[in-house]
Amino acid sequence: MRTTQWPSLKQMDIIECPKLQIFTRQCPVSQVGISNQQPLFCVNEDGTFPVLEELTLNTNDMTSATLPYSFIRSLPKLQKLVINNASISEIVWSEGLSKEERHTSVFYQLKDLRLSQLPELTLKTFKPSLLSFKNLTTLEVSRCHGFINLIACSTAKCLTLLERLSIDDCEMIEEIIACEAEEIQGGMVFPKLKYLQLSCLPCLASFSLAHHSLEFPVLLMVMVTKFPQMRNFCQGDLSTPRLEQMHLTRDEEGELQWEGDLNTTIKHMLDEMNGQNSEVTEVTDQLPKLE
Repeated sequence: MRTTQWPSLKQMDIIECPKLQIFTRQCPVSQVGISNQQPLFCVNEDGTFPVLEELTLNTNDMTSATLPYSFIRSLPKLQKLVINNASISEIVWSEGLSKEERHTSVFYQLKDLRLSQLPELTLKTFKPSLLSFKNLTTLEVSRCHGFINLIACSTAKCLTLLERLSIDDCEMIEEIIACEAEEIQGGMVFPKLKYLQLSCLPCLASFSLAHHSLEFPVLLMVMVTKFPQMRNFCQGDLSTPRLEQMHLTRDEEGELQWEGDLNTTIKHMLDEMNGQNSEVTEVTDQLPKLE
């Protein structure tokens, strides 16, 4: 029941504790009316983890994986956050926040964000007003089937330091970046992105469906696999001047031939598919009908 402080702790992993309520926003002041299940940490005091740099929550559908605002506000040094296998609809617990708090970003030092098996997590959770992505270098999302779009255009424009982007096995994603008409002026640049992976995305139609240019000035490696609905990489102009490696597969049939740029390669793949479908149709039409 005592408030604790961890002034030297830099890494904390909470693994496979499904019945554990990890965080609460207030510590009870008396024993009256207290349930048998007590939280692991009380977060009504700032400075509990003043130097914590890495936090991993892999707790098999734990009672509470959503991070209370009062807790994350006291993590000024957090650089890596991993959340896996939990039924949460938002990363930051925003309920009850004041108007000022809702417009105050947190995780200023966050560089590495990895989210996996969070089926209820949706686009609305990636709000720049709460989560600061300005220092993010790695973003990995896998088995998060609640997404239709991954991030909003306004959030994507904050990813100026992003070096690695990996999206895997998200059944409903149709595009990675969603932009409104008023947001697409001037195009979009990912100045530091070197590695891009898009795999097992059965509904993916395009990296972005909006008509704006995309620039990846230092992109070196792209891996795109199993994208049956993808029609092109983007709708507007695409610039990848340093792209050196390309791994692109439609399905288990093998790699596709690189045609010089992503849009042309994907279009060539579609032309081949349409040609094969036409041949199958012609052969079928020539078969004698059975009486």
